Amino acid sequence: MHNFNSKFEKFTKVDYIIFGIIILIYGLFSFFRLGNLHSPNTFYSKSGSNSIILDLKKEDYINKIKIFSGVRASDFTILISSDGVEYDYLRSFRNGHVFNWEIFDVSTRARYLKFDFDDETSIGEIGVFNYSKDYDYVAFDNHNHKINTLNDEKKLIPKEKSYMNSMYFDEVYFARTAYEYVYNLKTYEWTHPPLGKIIQAIPIYITHNMSPFNYRLMGNISGILLVGVMYLFGTFISKKRKYGIFAALLMALDTFHFAHTRMGTVDSHLVLFIVLSVFFMLIFINNKKYKYMFLSGLFFALCVCVKWTAFYTGIALALIYFYFLFKNKLFNIKHIGLGFLFFVFVPLLLYLSVFYVFSNNFYVTNNIHNIILENIKMFSYHSKLEATHNFSSKWYTWPISYKPVWYHYINYFDKAESISGIGNIVIWICGIIGVLYCLIKFIIKKDINCFCLLICVFSMWLPYFFINRIMFLYHYFPVLPFLFLSLMYFVYDIDVKFKIRYLMYVILLFAYVFFVFYYPVVSGFRVSNDYLNRLELFESWHFS
Repeated sequence: MHNFNSKFEKFTKVDYIIFGIIILIYGLFSFFRLGNLHSPNTFYSKSGSNSIILDLKKEDYINKIKIFSGVRASDFTILISSDGVEYDYLRSFRNGHVFNWEIFDVSTRARYLKFDFDDETSIGEIGVFNYSKDYDYVAFDNHNHKINTLNDEKKLIPKEKSYMNSMYFDEVYFARTAYEYVYNLKTYEWTHPPLGKIIQAIPIYITHNMSPFNYRLMGNISGILLVGVMYLFGTFISKKRKYGIFAALLMALDTFHFAHTRMGTVDSHLVLFIVLSVFFMLIFINNKKYKYMFLSGLFFALCVCVKWTAFYTGIALALIYFYFLFKNKLFNIKHIGLGFLFFVFVPLLLYLSVFYVFSNNFYVTNNIHNIILENIKMFSYHSKLEATHNFSSKWYTWPISYKPVWYHYINYFDKAESISGIGNIVIWICGIIGVLYCLIKFIIKKDINCFCLLICVFSMWLPYFFINRIMFLYHYFPVLPFLFLSLMYFVYDIDVKFKIRYLMYVILLFAYVFFVFYYPVVSGFRVSNDYLNRLELFESWHFS
């Protein structure tokens, strides 16, 4: 096993080939039905209350109205008229989402449709249907100015609403803000640092296409890379490629990882950067080459620029680093200075630079004073948050995935589309056993691998004991890689010491079976509500 005095053997060409094969195979699978490649991208935008009038050119029967909202969503009322003078109420709509299709079944006759918006709005497309017939209407605003952007992308109007064509869960915050960065608009999501949303904005900026595929693309790529990095990390710890592949498969088969990294939020980047920062720290303490220490500090800086919860990673890195210094009698000014340079100065410089270039909501962050004011606002928000949520959960329930976060659900009568952040119970429960094993082994043998894995697990989990605001299962996401590596280390020792070589395959088999059965729950694949109900093994699990 590794210790502080052993030399790290560089990864070979074979390792990088395996890394490439892993991310290729998992990548092809994770990209399947990630989201539509195109969405309406020309918008009619108006501030304040306003109206849109559609002239169908003749009075006719209407059975369906489809409307796609842009970066601003307003409550609205639909009215109908035969003469364009007297309007009758048809229906109202409240609490709409951005970049989202809303489809209304109606049964009426009219020539004119009037949409009265209560507030600032942005509309990408409106479709009016008489069953299979799509009306080629003329649109006007309330000043009788013609609008040409509401029926210019008719081929993109979907048959029905789905996660494939509309935002869901926290995409309405993060993906929306990525769009706002691209078009230099006032940003909506300001409670987290900008970097994750900047990364998310890259495909939108390159293509100028705000499609579900594009705003989920970078998060999915980070999720794919995380599977590959788990191979490298597992190989580094065990010195055996077989167990590196085992670690990668544990991540690939985790249903929570699959669901959460395919959603257009920033947690994929956070967890990838966290794992890389710890990975390079362990390489550094293994071979004492400072370039790896720098890389550890750089990735720590990147994850801090995504979410503040990365500071828990800083606790783990500090404990590992100082343990290394004391163990090797290297606690001196040089190493303290390098630690400050790579893990304080570099992250602080990068953090300030990200805010300076990409300002958020409250202040134009073009100076240190305004950056500080904005971060005070961010801290105030998180520390004083008193919101409630049906799917919030306590930190001590996370290791068994007691209360998954139900991200999305649409009922299609005979079938349903559901997406939930539920962990692969087989892997998570076995991971707890792995952590307990590492704890015992560290106490008895002072194993350095066990120490590092335990520090990461507890540093990124136990601090939530002191947090009073609502929390969710996805706050446990950064713990999962180290939970899985602990399981890998346990299986490795069982294999080496007791020659029980089939344990790894048994775990993978049961993990695979769980993944297959729960695939519809984490992918949005349509199945019957009865099937979803049968998967709700506990009262706290909700899929339909």
